[in-house]
Order: sequence, then C-alpha cells, then structure tokens
Amino acid sequence: MREHIKRFLFGGENFKQEFKAQLRLLIVVTLGFTIAFSWRQTFFDSTQRIVQLITHVQDTTGLSILSSLSITIISLIIIWGTTAWLSDED
Repeated sequence: MREHIKRFLFGGENFKQEFKAQLRLLIVVTLGFTIAFSWRQTFFDSTQRIVQLITHVQDTTGLSILSSLSITIISLIIIWGTTAWLSDED
C-alpha cells in the first residue's frame, strides 16, 4: 500500500520521462512564441509596404486592414499546403 501511494504522489519512471518530454515541449513553445513575437512587427511592416506599393492606398486604417488580410490569406494557403503535403493519404 505504501508503495502505491508513493508511486501515485511521485510517479514512476514513465512519469519522469513524460515530465521531461513535456518540459522540453514547454521550453520549445515558449521560445518559439518569443521569436514569433519579436518578428511580428517587422513582418507586418514589410507586408504593409508591399500592399501599399501594389494598391497605392494611403489611409492607414485601410492599409492595416489590407495588410492583415494579406497575411491571413498567405498563412491560410501555407497551412493548407503543408497539411496536404504532410497528410498520410497518397
């Protein structure tokens, strides 16, 4: 009985392996989010300049909406493409 309680509270070998795997995942996700957040403004400004060159829109609100829409459409195309590429179906 004592061994069961100890195993429940502190976990066994599988718990330790799973904890390390989850901790690694947490670190990778946190650092990935930090990298994405630091590049967010640069990517948005670059897209905004490209949209402004193509559309010649001068209104900042309209330009921001068009830039966000462009980023969304491009991201959806990339998500769709990678999903199709990585699917198990042949």
